[in-house]
Order: sequence, then structure tokens, then C-alpha cells
Amino acid sequence: MINGLTEEYLEVLPDFGAGLNDLVVKNEKDQLISVIDGYRSEAEIINDHDTAFKGSKLSPFPNRIPDGVYEFNGKRYQLPINEVGANNNLHALLHNQPFGILDQEETDTRAVLKLGYDYKGKDQGYPFDYSLKLTYTFSTEGISINTQIENLSDTSIPMGDGWHPYFKFEDLNKVHMQMGSAYRLSSNFGNKLNGQHGFEQSRAIDQDTLDDCFRVNGEENFSILLEDRNNRIALKIWQESAKNEYKYFQIYTPPSRRSIAIEPVTCPPNAFNTEEGLIKLEPKQVVSMTFGIKYKLLNN
Repeated sequence: MINGLTEEYLEVLPDFGAGLNDLVVKNEKDQLISVIDGYRSEAEIINDHDTAFKGSKLSPFPNRIPDGVYEFNGKRYQLPINEVGANNNLHALLHNQPFGILDQEETDTRAVLKLGYDYKGKDQGYPFDYSLKLTYTFSTEGISINTQIENLSDTSIPMGDGWHPYFKFEDLNKVHMQMGSAYRLSSNFGNKLNGQHGFEQSRAIDQDTLDDCFRVNGEENFSILLEDRNNRIALKIWQESAKNEYKYFQIYTPPSRRSIAIEPVTCPPNAFNTEEGLIKLEPKQVVSMTFGIKYKLLNN
């Protein structure tokens, strides 16, 4: 998906989980730079995907389910374990599946790509049918990604949704971040759980280490601002955050300190058991949620 006027482009992997794999934009020197840390080769997918999940679509739930076990409507289900060391199911079932192209259109300044996947309950740990439709829109305003989910089963089904993009920088410690109002629900690094996340005002990420889940306060659109002052580019990651939308988000800082994962999700980890943020989708019911990325040059 290419902007014919600026040569900026968006790269999506329909055949591999419909993942968001790259976004290339122009900096103040009119140079094209990549701001998404995606896969650059088939070998990288083979070697890294099961731990990195770069750009992945997370469905029918994001994050982890301990031991891969949950109960729904009085019945116990066992999901496959794909995070073996911790004995979890991580990021569910569709992150590496091929999506079909439903429609696409493109002009010099706007492109739309529609993808679809019909899940037929093939895994015994999630024996429910549902339809997933994704719409990528790339324009001079940035990108937006809409997800539409329809329950094709004859019973209610548990549902969650999310994305796992990594944003790439030369030195994450020097990137400035500002977040809207949110409550830290969990932290795999022992960060304090409360409503003061420390990025109410823009500041350098510095040595902060995060693998934390947050709940958005309120039901308005939520956003996180990242300022790359080296390339003079600001990225605004926004998410619709009403009920059954992206009410939560996960932030992860990899050890390399060259990227940061900001993951809009509809529920926190283990929601199939805790039911926090869980969507109970009735037969034929459809839900829709959207997140996006805006970018601009920073003022000198």
C-alpha cells in the first residue's frame, strides 16, 4: 500500500496472520524511514515469531491464558501450549494463519485493503465458529485498522481481540512518551499497580522496563504519543476504547532497547477466566473496534 506522491508505504502480511509488518514515512530530511519493527525475511519469521509475535493479529484473545485452561458456560476447555517454559497459551490461534483478500482499492493518496478469515472451530480448545474481517486504511492522515467480528456459532462464545505492533527506534531510552489516563493492572517487571503510570506528561522512557497491562480510564478515544527526537517524528497510537472496543493496552520493552510494543487489546491477560473485559458474543452478533497510527514531523 503505497502513497504515490510521497513514496511512503504500509506493508501487511495477508498470508501470515494479516500482520502489520512495516510503515515507512518521511523524516524532516525527506528521507524514508521505517517506524515499525517487522519481519525482514522468512528465516526471521521461522526463528523469531513464536516469541516476538511482531505485528500479529491476536484472536480470539490477546495475551496469556495460564496452563491454556478456561471455563465457559460450565464447560472446561484446554488450549494448546505455545509458551512452553511458562506453560501458557500465548496470543491465541490466528497470529500465523493465512487471510483472504476480500477487496482492495488504491489512489495516489489513499489505499484500502480488506482481509477476512472464517474460523471453523477446528481447535478443540476453542470449538466455536466466527468470522473476522479486517480493514486497513492508509492515507495522508496515517493508518487505521478496523476489526469486525461476527459469531457464526449457534451459542454464545467468549471473545477478545488485539494487535501486537512494535515501534522501532535507534535508542528507545531517548524516545519521549506521553499516555492518556489509565490504570496499571499488572506488571511482569514488578512496576507499581495504580493510576499513576508516570507518563502523564511527556518524558524520556530512559531505563524504564515494561511488560505491563493498563486499563483505559473513561470511554473516549485513548492515545499514546511517541516522539523520536532524533528523526524529528511523532507517532500517535490511538484506539477506540468504549465497551467491547480496545479498553486495555499492553506495553512491552524488549531487551534490545530499540523498539517498544504498544498493543491495543479488548481485555487483560487471562480474561477467559477472570471475565474482565471479556466479550460474550451472542449468535449472529457483530462487534467492531478500531485503532490507528498518525505521524507528523516535530517542530524544531
